[in-house]
Amino acid sequence: MDEKIKELNYYFNKAIGISYQDNCFIEVKDSEEDVILAANKDGMLYLIKVLINLCENNKSYSHYHLDEAGMANKCDKPLIVQLVTD
Repeated sequence: MDEKIKELNYYFNKAIGISYQDNCFIEVKDSEEDVILAANKDGMLYLIKVLINLCENNKSYSHYHLDEAGMANKCDKPLIVQLVTD
C-alpha cells in the first residue's frame, strides 16, 4: 500500500501542482448538532493533499490542525485530522 500512496502523491503533484493553494477557501462551522467542513474546489484539493501526506507519513497519530492559524479562512471550532495505524 505504501507504494500506491507514493504513486498517488506523485500523480497528484504532477496533475495538480500547487496552484490550488492560491485560491483555497476552507471553513469549519460549528452548528448545534454538527461540525461542517466547507471548502471551494481548491480547498478540497488542499484537504486531499493533507490526507495523502498523512497516509504517506504513515506514523500513528500523525495529525493536521485545521484552524485559522493554518489554512482555514474561517473556523468556529478547530478540527484535527489524525491518522491511526493500529
